[in-house]
Amino acid sequence: MGGKISVASSKSENDYLNRVKKYPNQVITAHKDSIQEGFEYFESEEFTKKHLKGRSPIRNKLLSVGIKNLPKMIKIFAKYMSPMFSGKNKCFTDLNEYLNELDTEGNLLNRKHTLLDTYPNKKLWTELQNYAWDKWQVNIGFTELPSELIFKGKAVLFKYTIVCIQEMHKDKIDLAPDFTAGEEVQRVYSSLGIAANDIADWLRQNFNIRCQSNHPLGGLVNTTPLAAKAGMGWQGHNGLLITQQYGPRHRITPIFIEDKVFEFTDNKDHIWIEDFCRNCRRCEKSCPTQAIYSEKQSTIQDIPGINQTRTCIDRLKCYEYFSKTLGCSICLRVCPFSKGEEAYQKLKNGLENRLSKSM
Repeated sequence: MGGKISVASSKSENDYLNRVKKYPNQVITAHKDSIQEGFEYFESEEFTKKHLKGRSPIRNKLLSVGIKNLPKMIKIFAKYMSPMFSGKNKCFTDLNEYLNELDTEGNLLNRKHTLLDTYPNKKLWTELQNYAWDKWQVNIGFTELPSELIFKGKAVLFKYTIVCIQEMHKDKIDLAPDFTAGEEVQRVYSSLGIAANDIADWLRQNFNIRCQSNHPLGGLVNTTPLAAKAGMGWQGHNGLLITQQYGPRHRITPIFIEDKVFEFTDNKDHIWIEDFCRNCRRCEKSCPTQAIYSEKQSTIQDIPGINQTRTCIDRLKCYEYFSKTLGCSICLRVCPFSKGEEAYQKLKNGLENRLSKSM
């Protein structure tokens, strides 16, 4: 990126990708139909020339918020940008042992982990859940990564995936599009990145599990459909994952591990959300830039566990207002699922009652 501050990538990520791409048969690379990561698109030469007049996205963000909000924006950046970028960097520097193994041996040395003999390791899974929640208030699921969900040009070392979700607090998101909501978005980007690195360290140090954490800001994979595959929610009308606990008020990040040492949490318990959203559309009606499509656009077909990926917003329409408000979040605020678990159950019961009466 020529020394520029980049959300989408970093020198450590570029070095990592350059090294692993030498071994396409030893790592998991993107599918031929994979899409480009969103932040990477907004930092592309094509986009910056056409829409930002050559300015970087971060510089454009600073200029677009207006003089009145600029001090607040700078304060938020000063508080969260450093831990976010150091967290992103750690995701890749932690992999040096594995990358050196690739360089010297030409592969990641095969080994039979003792945890494979005690599969499904339910006690350890419970211990991991408790560690993630008690220390970080992170919910986890476990699934296998389809290559279609790896972003174009990216690659990962391991295909089994611990999916991590952390809440964005409702009282802050309820103020959207105020900067208070935007700051909450940045806080969780930072916090979840630190949490994922720490959980990965815990797995390596205590159980000798080889793993690769990934930061939620500008990651390697499309996390919304991945979390849906892991049974943690379902894609809502605005494209975000709707969970039972938080609705769309959360961030998602993966930790890739070498072996299938836990049972998959895959299920489609939340697929009914699709029917509810089809009739609700509050997010679409409330979007200040009309960026949410009336009908989702299918992008990749025949993905195990989720059938397909779909695009739900016009990212060009969303981008400018998103930048001005440090994350907008209006579609999160108005979503009835944002009220939490009790609302989730009421909405589900209401839909089931309506469907039963119409039969």
